[in-house]
Amino acid sequence: MATNEKHTNETAFASGRETAERGEIITLTDDCGNDIDFEFLDLIEYSSNSYAVLIPTDEAADQVLIFKVENASLEDNTFSPVEDPDLAQAIFDLFRVKNEEYFDFT
Repeated sequence: MATNEKHTNETAFASGRETAERGEIITLTDDCGNDIDFEFLDLIEYSSNSYAVLIPTDEAADQVLIFKVENASLEDNTFSPVEDPDLAQAIFDLFRVKNEEYFDFT
């Protein structure tokens, strides 16, 4: 997947606003105008930032994607892929601990 920023107006992901529910399908639009559907798995707070843990719905996906969520406006968020492998692992580790009762991580 390209490392372009993604945008959505499907759901607000900031504190104090409506949050996505686990299993909800959200559509992100890449910089080329392509819509990509993802299943929302969780929102992880780490180092004063919010990260969405998502999995593509249209592929035989075997791994999650982690995006930093930045609020461009009240109804529009920017999702930037986390490219730092150490940061991605730290966020995934928190996701695993928080969701061990919902997912099989073996």
